[in-house]
Amino acid sequence: MNPLRAEFDSIIAEYRGSLPARIERLDALLAAGDIGALARELHTLAGSAGTFGLPQLGAAARAAGDLLARDPGGAQRGELERLLGALRHEACKP
Repeated sequence: MNPLRAEFDSIIAEYRGSLPARIERLDALLAAGDIGALARELHTLAGSAGTFGLPQLGAAARAAGDLLARDPGGAQRGELERLLGALRHEACKP
């Protein structure tokens, strides 16, 4: 295998391995009501997911971030939790 490809595959594997902890952090931020930090984390995740070949994960993070932008008070918490569930599902895909 090409050494550069092996390095890239290693970086992708590391990113994917970090996803469960990132999702837990999103859940914790939501539970704590830290909407600003949650929005920043979602924005970062939306951008990085596409870079690492996970466009559906990125789309789910973007949708959750867009919802927060429209509803910063959290009135649509059920929809936000649904979107976080979609993030969880996408993060667990092989």
